[in-house]
Amino acid sequence: MISLDEEKFYQQWEKERLQPHYKRRPFLRGLSVGLSLGVLVMIISELGWYERANMEANSWGNELWIIIAIIAISIGFGWLYQQFTSEMNEQRFQELKHIKNKK
Repeated sequence: MISLDEEKFYQQWEKERLQPHYKRRPFLRGLSVGLSLGVLVMIISELGWYERANMEANSWGNELWIIIAIIAISIGFGWLYQQFTSEMNEQRFQELKHIKNKK
């Protein structure tokens, strides 16, 4: 038996599934996770708890590469989370479709 929420999801995803899966909200969630990890790495490097890593990080030109890497990783996290969300919705849709057809 399908609940009311599942039926709403089924109807909504049936309309949206053929459209491109480029949604802003999942991308921004993944982007924020990536940026949070990048900020965490920057904080840890600024604290200086690992002397060798701190020496490497303070060499000339490394700050720019670290920022570029953090941005690239954040964009990657955003894209992966966006794809993951659409795949999970598609899987949920297929399960609900199977349940509806089984009746």
